[in-house]
Amino acid sequence: MTNALADWRSGFPSAVACALLGAGAAWALTGEILAAGFLAGTMGAIAVEDLRRMRVPDAWNLPAAIGGFAAVAWEARAMGVAPLAALGHAALSLIVCGGVFYLLREIFFRWRGAEGLGLGDVKLAATGGVWLGWENFPAVVTLAALSAIAWVAAISLAHKGWPRERKIPFGAFLAPAIWVCWIYARAGLG
Repeated sequence: MTNALADWRSGFPSAVACALLGAGAAWALTGEILAAGFLAGTMGAIAVEDLRRMRVPDAWNLPAAIGGFAAVAWEARAMGVAPLAALGHAALSLIVCGGVFYLLREIFFRWRGAEGLGLGDVKLAATGGVWLGWENFPAVVTLAALSAIAWVAAISLAHKGWPRERKIPFGAFLAPAIWVCWIYARAGLG
């Protein structure tokens, strides 16, 4: 419990800043201010922690997943859809998105003998599935991958190369991509 509390405290200022930014954007784009602010706060804290320590903390990921189920149920009820069906779809999406990332993790490990994706990234993908559904998750992965590639390219140019053993904090790109794609979908653009 001590690690979870330390994770929460270390990411709290970032989470508050991201939540305020998310709430402002949500107010401008949609009426779903609480869900957008909550998702922005948790995804922002995850991104900051992954950049700092190369790990996606469960202390932020688990509440994000639970909040995702709550948001799905609330949205279903507001749209006149059976919440149980929407929650079932969210659970299926959690399994599909997390399962695909876990499969990629295992394939890479067996092929290269090194960890390519951490379990935190797998759990974050599962959380993203809850919020967005498995059908929308490829857009998240594409945005995260392109952002990570741009980051690696910028650092490589600035430092004249990228050491082979250097790791990429993929969760730092995946978490914001989840929020951006969720806002995009809620704004009626996706």
